[in-house]
Amino acid sequence: MGIIKRQSLKTSIVNYVGVLIGVIFFNFVFPHLVSEEYLGLIGLLQNLTYIFISIPALGLAQIIFRYFSVWKESETVNYFNAFALLAMSVGIILFAFFYYLFRHQIIENYKAHSALFVPYYFLIIPLVATQVFSQYFEIYSMLKLRVAVPTFLREIVMRVLLILLIYGFIYHLLNQKQFIYGFALIYIVTFFILLIYAVKGLGFKAYSPNKFLTQNSDVKQQFYFGGGMLLLTICLNISNFLDGIILPAYLGLGVLGIYMRPLVLGQMIQVPYRAISFISTPIIREAIVNNDMQKVNQLNKAISINLFLIGCFLYTLLVSNASGIFALLPPSYAIGENVLYIIATGRLVDMAFGLNTEIINSSKHFKYIIYLSVIMMLMTIVLNVLLIPRMGMNGAALAVSISLMVFNVLKSIVIYNKFHFHCFSKHYITLLCISACTMGILFFIPHLSYVEHHMFLNSCLNIVGKSILGAILFVVPVYYCKVSTDFNDFFQLIISGKIFKGGHKMEEL
Repeated sequence: MGIIKRQSLKTSIVNYVGVLIGVIFFNFVFPHLVSEEYLGLIGLLQNLTYIFISIPALGLAQIIFRYFSVWKESETVNYFNAFALLAMSVGIILFAFFYYLFRHQIIENYKAHSALFVPYYFLIIPLVATQVFSQYFEIYSMLKLRVAVPTFLREIVMRVLLILLIYGFIYHLLNQKQFIYGFALIYIVTFFILLIYAVKGLGFKAYSPNKFLTQNSDVKQQFYFGGGMLLLTICLNISNFLDGIILPAYLGLGVLGIYMRPLVLGQMIQVPYRAISFISTPIIREAIVNNDMQKVNQLNKAISINLFLIGCFLYTLLVSNASGIFALLPPSYAIGENVLYIIATGRLVDMAFGLNTEIINSSKHFKYIIYLSVIMMLMTIVLNVLLIPRMGMNGAALAVSISLMVFNVLKSIVIYNKFHFHCFSKHYITLLCISACTMGILFFIPHLSYVEHHMFLNSCLNIVGKSILGAILFVVPVYYCKVSTDFNDFFQLIISGKIFKGGHKMEEL
């Protein structure tokens, strides 16, 4: 277990450092230095890449993730690696062919409002190719229990290189074309570093792809699973990133550049979700395998209230400081404030429903996630097409949040029908009341001028002051209302000083 703890700790630190770097530079520094159109172009290239990579990836990374424990003692892993690399290469070639074939139709959608994208249309092909292989090698690293290096490359190295690239563009060391092609080069360079690490550091091997087909009796079942995961990934990627490719087609790259700042801030509410999900999912799977549904129900309720508690806390501070946050941005970004409210509300609702995806995926009813993901994707497409022309970026935010809410409701219905339990309790109402009261009090706190004629510093100090007051107003009643036993135990460790003196045991956390 030592290696798992070390890698998990390193990965968590890298993730949070990466998020911090990204938020500081891309949300608060670069909007003052780079035009909204260029920030929108970067966002469009990223969103198109994220949507397209699932197609040539063919669900092969999910296959090795599921069957690695069965294959790892044999040569099958090496056979599958070779087969996967060959199949993904063919997939990329086919993708490039169709992407070229439909170039006129796609370009036509962006020519009027996002003309800056048109000269770089074909840049998507190398971006998709490198990301397809990068995802596969990241999964392979995870299976080898070596996730810190790939995470460091993705979260830190890529962001730092992109920051340096943008500064090179700002100070006219790079022209427009060099800047955009440099953006693609960053993805290519980090991919080759990851490839070298996988081969040299992890002993990645790939040979005899035909033997995976000829010496594998379960290949049909494995491909069936991979096909399901391919469909699931396509649906989820479209649902998550469609707003970022439709918005510039209707309203231009500048609008996307503005939209993505509050979008990222609103999504930060869910950052703790990934860590809790990573820790909890193996326990839930084990309980389901042992048919201990009472334990699953107890875990579901305990984890859900903790997730909702964290979500309400972050939501309260974020919404209460929204005006201060937008005061740190150029005035043109003020139109994105409603986007922050809408996205944050959707993510809070998602947190409220707990680990419903993980429960269904760990059970024999995992196909329902695929069906519901198709519904979510179709709903996202329809809502984006209907709402963006009428409501602009607020429509895009509504499309994302409404689809997410409906998706969660449907998943909870499946869980209740199949397992006869849900995650909700009376403490949800308590948390909502505490959040509402805290936001109500903070709403009447005036904006204070600590330093004369220094709006930026005053905004920062107001955000810090409101956050400290908001934390006290939220945490104290949560503790005394005993909303969460886990939170109260952890809070007692803090106020007793044990957690700082090392006088606690791991099971006390």
